Amino acid sequence: MMKHSAENFRIKGFDGGDAVDLISLLTEEWDVLTPTALGGVINKDNADAIKAKYIIEAANHPTDPEADEILAKKGVPILPDILANSGGVMVSYFEWVQNIQGFMWDEEKVNRELKTYMTHTSNIFLII
Repeated sequence: MMKHSAENFRIKGFDGGDAVDLISLLTEEWDVLTPTALGGVINKDNADAIKAKYIIEAANHPTDPEADEILAKKGVPILPDILANSGGVMVSYFEWVQNIQGFMWDEEKVNRELKTYMTHTSNIFLII
């Protein structure tokens, strides 16, 4: 697959797998559906067909407001993008802080700070 991708600049057409269209992928029976690339892929036109038990938004804004309402009525919990992909954003912020202040944190310090912020943010989400 890596060779095919390097030669063709895409995975489509690789003999070792089958192409799956986006709608089929979204509407399979998943325990957890994790949209990771594009915004707006879960929308009012396909939300009712989604069978996942949980959704973790790893992409930025993959679920539009109408779909969010439909999924809420179906009882599908959604971990929003602002929490699900915020760890990388927080660590980028930590790097910025270190750069402007001339600090150099070790991995343990970064992980400790990340855990503090993520725990606080997750607790807020649990309250909501």
